[in-house]
Amino acid sequence: MGNEMNHTQRAMVYLIGAGPGDPGLITVRGAELIGRADVILYDGLANELLLGYASIHAEKICVGKHGHGGMWTQSQIDDEVVRLSKLGKSVARLKGGDTGIFARTAEEVDRLVEEGIPYEIVPGITAALAASAFTGIPITHRDWSSAVALVTGRLQRADDSEDAEESLDWNALAKFPGTLVLYMGVTTAAHWSGKLIDAGKPPSTPVAMVRRCSWPDQQVIRCDLGTVAATIAATPGLRPPIISIVGDVIRMAKKTDWFSMRPWFGKRIWVTSPTQSARVLSQKFAELGADVVQQPVMTIESPTDWQAVDATLQTLDQHDWIVFSSVYGVDGFFARLRALGKDGRSLYRSKLAAVGSGTAAALAKVSMFCDMVPQVQGAEALADLLVHHCKDQRFLFVRNPDGETAAMTRLAQAGATVASLNVYRQVPVESLATQWLERVESGEIHAITATSRNIASQAVALLGSLSRDQKWLSLSPSITTRLHELGCSNVQTAREPSFDAMVELIPDFGSGAAQA
Repeated sequence: MGNEMNHTQRAMVYLIGAGPGDPGLITVRGAELIGRADVILYDGLANELLLGYASIHAEKICVGKHGHGGMWTQSQIDDEVVRLSKLGKSVARLKGGDTGIFARTAEEVDRLVEEGIPYEIVPGITAALAASAFTGIPITHRDWSSAVALVTGRLQRADDSEDAEESLDWNALAKFPGTLVLYMGVTTAAHWSGKLIDAGKPPSTPVAMVRRCSWPDQQVIRCDLGTVAATIAATPGLRPPIISIVGDVIRMAKKTDWFSMRPWFGKRIWVTSPTQSARVLSQKFAELGADVVQQPVMTIESPTDWQAVDATLQTLDQHDWIVFSSVYGVDGFFARLRALGKDGRSLYRSKLAAVGSGTAAALAKVSMFCDMVPQVQGAEALADLLVHHCKDQRFLFVRNPDGETAAMTRLAQAGATVASLNVYRQVPVESLATQWLERVESGEIHAITATSRNIASQAVALLGSLSRDQKWLSLSPSITTRLHELGCSNVQTAREPSFDAMVELIPDFGSGAAQA
């Protein structure tokens, strides 16, 4: 990170619990402090979507992820936190789950105290407490369990040491009058289940293994204590993070639960839109249970030369109508207007039109309200309305140079004077990583979104022949037509061109789930 950071406060270390997985479960305080930090050191168990709270200038460092190598030892993490702090940087140490539950926070605090570095601890939701909400298993019950014990299922060893020691009283745990929740116990399942049985816990005791609690691909596997090891061995891909709930409360679990009953649960959606709009669409799919992956096929960039745009912005009073073709057009238009020292007063004599409700909402955010918005989103529908207002009128279309021109042509043919103002560019992504193409080919992607004709064309170009076998979710009939022209036949079209209508396609789009 460069020297441009302005440290108005002395260095601080924030030890933040990231929660069980769902990024919405971060605390308000945790999200606030992520946004303040100069550097974020995050565990592999922390959802990377939480990095969206970070400053665009913040440095982000992953300190370890299962199955991806590069695992840092605790001492390496401590050293890096201290080093960064002594450079005057504020550091967010983002830890999966809760900072106080098997997170080694005490060791980090000891080091900070020793070095005289100020710190703050922010708790998070640990998986054991989240499991009840996300699986329907009550870890306490007035008739079955009035106590809970949180236990590490992993033998403890020092960093870089192969030696481990047994520190648990298995006799006490076997007689514990409540629910046991074992963390980090996948590789040692035969050990801890056998120890509990040897200490007197009945082999028939119910067990539920919850993998990736609150994540879109959450799994719940039920068995008996006596078959834990065999169940894990017989379940491919059952890798951390997993907690194992042991006790009679599992019998009280509802046969169905809200989390797994959501219509897109277990299915993976590829959102191809540029990052700015992908966040909105992704959130809508995620709320319905989808595992959303964002891989834009287009990026939004500024014009390479502002000269023509600036000249037009100086003469806005010469246009009767200003037509905004997208949210990106709104953003680019007003950002440049501000850069020239101007504001909305420059539009005082122009009427405003937008291609749809989303673009109209973007205008409303800058206190500009539309005179015309079609009920059905799209340039063609807007042209149907504007064509009645064409005679001797001057229209300025705020757009990108590669956008559709049919509406502009139609108004010009009806007698209007039409000009174009290109305030942003859609730049195609040149290629997709080989690993990404392999995921598509293997069937990991359940459906692909297409929110414009250009995006549909570019997604197909990047996928090549793979595109023909995919399931597509189309925002409008014109996009569907483009996909059909490109050889994609399995296309579902939203009833109207809106993100809300797009996610309504879910119940009608088949019952197969993507492979985890």
